[in-house]
Amino acid sequence: MSYPPPAATSYLRPPVKAPGSAALPGLAVLMILTLVLELAVLAYDMEQKGAAYLGTAFGFSYTTFVNAPVGFFAGDLSTCVALLVMVIAGFTGRSWIRAGGTVLLTVNAYGTIQVLAAQLAGPNPDPSAGLTKPLSNLLLNADEIAQMLIAVVFAIIVLATRTPRPAPQIPPAPPAQPYYAYQPSSPYSPPPLPQQAPAYGTPPAPAYGTPPAAVDAPPVPPAPPTV
Repeated sequence: MSYPPPAATSYLRPPVKAPGSAALPGLAVLMILTLVLELAVLAYDMEQKGAAYLGTAFGFSYTTFVNAPVGFFAGDLSTCVALLVMVIAGFTGRSWIRAGGTVLLTVNAYGTIQVLAAQLAGPNPDPSAGLTKPLSNLLLNADEIAQMLIAVVFAIIVLATRTPRPAPQIPPAPPAQPYYAYQPSSPYSPPPLPQQAPAYGTPPAPAYGTPPAAVDAPPVPPAPPTV
């Protein structure tokens, strides 16, 4: 009689997910949006100047510029490359993008604030005119503001999904010893005194039992007859 082979049993442990890994795909989507907004600025610049603007975008030469408050330069190219790497890492479960993405988007948002502040503080009598007129300026500035808002949302999600560090494990205290009430010792009794030695000439008492009865003296013999 033949028996079927036993069913294969897997003893492998299920993969353990890193803390906060459920939010990684959402963070990757936010970085995709930032990447699209960065490439939109590049598309506008190339639409204005053509392929000649690639030298400026890649940092090889700065002979071609677009008359706009926002442009795509070598720093933006580095940001796009870092965003692409973090997007791939986010979809593959790399939790380090939480800290890396926060730093990258925060630095990018700081540059956006500088661009907007420079337009508001310019020599234009109407500071808001450069932000909204012409329409291309409005769209480019809206692009920068959207990137800044994405950076804020990214940081909020990272803070909301972080896992607190576990408290240090303190070994439990040893069990308490049972309480035993104090039992006073028995009262002190002095040891028995040794018996007084018998007087000289007195026969010692027997060691065991009662002393034997006294034996009467033999009778006195009669006196001999007189002649």
